[in-house]
Amino acid sequence: MAIARIKHWALNPAFLGRRMSFIAGPRQVGKTTLVQGYLQDIKQEYLYYNWDAITTKRQYSENQLFFLENIPEAVPAPNHSSIPRFWVALDEFHKHPGWKEMLKGYYDEFGHFIRFVICGSARLDFFRRSGESLLGRYFLFRMYPMGPRDIVSSGDFDPHSAWVPGKKIPLDDPDEAFKEAVGQLISLTGFPEPFFAGTMEFYRRWQDAHISLLTSEEVRDLSKISDIARIQLLSSLLPERVGSPLSINSLTTSLRCAHATVKNWLEALAQVYLIFFIPPYTSSLARSIKKEQKIYFWDWGIHQDEGKRFENFLAVQLMKAVSAWNECGLGKFSLQYVRTKDGRETDFLISNEGKPILLVEAKTSDKHLDKNLVYFKKKTGATLAFQVVMRADGLFRQKALSVFVIDVNRFLLFLP
Repeated sequence: MAIARIKHWALNPAFLGRRMSFIAGPRQVGKTTLVQGYLQDIKQEYLYYNWDAITTKRQYSENQLFFLENIPEAVPAPNHSSIPRFWVALDEFHKHPGWKEMLKGYYDEFGHFIRFVICGSARLDFFRRSGESLLGRYFLFRMYPMGPRDIVSSGDFDPHSAWVPGKKIPLDDPDEAFKEAVGQLISLTGFPEPFFAGTMEFYRRWQDAHISLLTSEEVRDLSKISDIARIQLLSSLLPERVGSPLSINSLTTSLRCAHATVKNWLEALAQVYLIFFIPPYTSSLARSIKKEQKIYFWDWGIHQDEGKRFENFLAVQLMKAVSAWNECGLGKFSLQYVRTKDGRETDFLISNEGKPILLVEAKTSDKHLDKNLVYFKKKTGATLAFQVVMRADGLFRQKALSVFVIDVNRFLLFLP
């Protein structure tokens, strides 16, 4: 989820109404910084509480309604406005054993004048599914690693003017700041701290610590998996498998454990936001692969291979776009890939309500139109098809009806 979209919707009083805002996403992606900055803007920074802080836990132990002590008027407005007037941010609150029941009580009693914002990583996204006590009381938003708009647009995002598949393709040429941001993102990562540090040396140290945190502390706390050594071995085997249908059987041989165990470990790595999966598109496509998913990392900088890094980078940017369109209520979009058993493949397919809308093929430098892109456009009936080239500044060629070869800068300018 783009930082720009988070500001526009997850922290938008008119859009949320009385509902709580749940903001989930990878560790160290900037959720806390974003919420604290928003509270400072509206001069309510004193209503931010982090459950990891001893001070917050002590306040809670002394008074379960501790946040009311910092609200100057803990009463509804005289006209009983449907838009709450105060924001209370509870960061990592889902680590409290009874957090859902507690939040339900908070919302039901105080939701008419307080809007609650709940931030968290894997646990928030995972544990919210285990029960329906909060059903109808919140909107979930996901915050993902940065894209170029997050860097150059200062968080500005208007979903009503943003491009959505079905609209006319904009022909704007991105400015130099946008192009520079794209290049830096591809080379490094979309996580704020290493990106803004700007050096590969810092990024490597950060990356090692980040992976260690996710594959030890986060996995252990979330899933109760104790075999941390083999979880970390599994994570080291995955980068070379990015971009191809994932064979769990090949991993069982390397790890010397059962198929079900490896599947469980992969799901745990996805839950802690180390990796994510893209399923195959199968509807009405003869001889298509139906089961094997593709795997990608949220931190695309993990790849030494330039081609894998670029494809992984595009996968994250397309996931962000799909999430933006869905969470802004613009459709029901999903991201898949297309591959047949005889080896024909296109990297990505975006559909809306199950209807193929957009095909994308990633290339580092090849400007010659990929024949499979044209083939799958005809077979799937997708409206548009793009071959996105990393090293081809200023490229925009229409090769066939609604089939384009385009440079990555111009392509990303379309996306939210």
